[in-house]
Order: sequence, then C-alpha cells, then structure tokens
Amino acid sequence: MPTVFGDGSHPTTRLCAKGVDVLCRQRPGIAVLDVGTGTGILARVARARGASFVVGTDIDPAAVAFAKAQTELDNVSSPIGVAASLAGGRGNAVGEGASGACIHFGDEAPDHWGARFDLVVANILEAPLHALAPALCRALLPGGILLISGFMWPQVPALRHTFETAGLQSDGAFSLDDWVLLRLTASQAPATAARC
Repeated sequence: MPTVFGDGSHPTTRLCAKGVDVLCRQRPGIAVLDVGTGTGILARVARARGASFVVGTDIDPAAVAFAKAQTELDNVSSPIGVAASLAGGRGNAVGEGASGACIHFGDEAPDHWGARFDLVVANILEAPLHALAPALCRALLPGGILLISGFMWPQVPALRHTFETAGLQSDGAFSLDDWVLLRLTASQAPATAARC
C-alpha cells in the first residue's frame, strides 16, 4: 500500500479538519474544494458536515485512488451507495453520503471548476502554495474562504503577502504544535481581471 499523506494525526490536518468542520456547520450546503486531498479526509469531513458539492484534487495518482477507495468504504453500510460520475472531470464521483453530496476526486487544477467554491482548503507545502495562489483564488466565489496549511510560523509572512497580493484578505492565523493555518477571504465584489 503506498504512503498517502493525511491520516488525520498531523497538526496541519487537524487544523484544517477543524476549520472545515466549523465552516461547513456555519454555512450549510456550501461547495468545498480540497486541494492536495491525500487520503481525502478533509473532503470526507466536508461531506459529513453537509457540504452540497465536494471536490478533492491531488497530483499523485496513488492519493486519488486511495481517497476514492476510502470514500467507497465509508458507504458500505449506506443505502445510497456510490454515486454516478460527475460530468466534466477526469476523476469520478464517489461516496454519496447522508448529506446527499458526492465527492469528486481527480487531478484537475484548483481552478478547473471556475469560481465555484465557498471554501477552498489546501494543506500542502509552502512552495506549491505560492505557485498555486492564482489558481486557488480563481476557485473561490466572492466572499469565499481559503484555508491554507502545511507550514510553520517563519513561512507565514511570505505566504500572507503572496495571497494578499493575489487579492485575498487575511482573516487570522491559527496554530497547533508550531504548525500554522491561515484563513483568507475573497472580496465580496465580483471577480475582475485584476484579481488573481
């Protein structure tokens, strides 16, 4: 079995899971994108907390396969079973749960779906976060929230600058065992050519 990141024990995964849990409870029925999904745990938390549309993306084919398998296991006892494939993606939708939402897992870029997501979470390393900043911004609806983690306090100023330059507003930083989660929000105004 290949090693896939995101078993729920790492501080960054725990920070992100808490953020996803709280935001999905505060905003029932939101659309959630989990970038660097790994085992799919954050996407599965979003679905369990009532997200209406959930996507998990990863550049590692082993991670995508593992996330799909884990999500299918979630539904062994579910009367709904495995959902039909979503149109327009290279992965497939699996795991329709009690909320009725299925999770689409694939290798698409974060902005593949357009500005569709109320919440985007990216628990990946600092360098990919800098590189993906424009695409992460383009995935957010106006007023949408971006949670990023996978780094420690020394990396916070540069990451905050990258995402604020891309048009997001920093709403706070949270930490656990020296690992950090940044919360950023997209402007309420419709996207313009200058943004991201």
